[in-house]
Amino acid sequence: MTDCSLPPVWIIGSSLIARLQAHLGAFGLDQNLGLDCQITWAGRGGRRWEHLMPLLRSKRADIRDDPDVMVIQLGGNSIGTYGNTRIILMRRMKADIREIDLLFPKTKLMFSDILPRWNWRGQTATTGYGLERTRRRLNGAMFGFLSDMGSFQSHLLSYQKKL
Repeated sequence: MTDCSLPPVWIIGSSLIARLQAHLGAFGLDQNLGLDCQITWAGRGGRRWEHLMPLLRSKRADIRDDPDVMVIQLGGNSIGTYGNTRIILMRRMKADIREIDLLFPKTKLMFSDILPRWNWRGQTATTGYGLERTRRRLNGAMFGFLSDMGSFQSHLLSYQKKL
């Protein structure tokens, strides 16, 4: 049963988020992470950045009130996939963040940096150096973009401030 008095928080991501939710359930831990909020988990293995907006548009149609906070941990599965150059992916991410701001105007958006990996999807070279460099550049570009929108960043999390 959900408590309607608690602020709603959405956590959206790929397998990392799905595994975190499963881990919490398997060990009988608090699905709300001990926070005074109601977390809605939306993790799915293999989810790419391109899957974000169809998911959010669908959720927008199904709900009346915006979540107070939306945490997005996506992008890693999109790096190295066919047709996703760094520039194309960066443009898509920025455009989607702008659209999220319009779809959910009352929501505080938190963007978690794309995490490093030993092996990347679509990696053809012996090392993933080029894809790792893409990851770092995307994170830097998103930090700058979110900063321009009035946000600030802690270690692996960018936070968009709503006034």
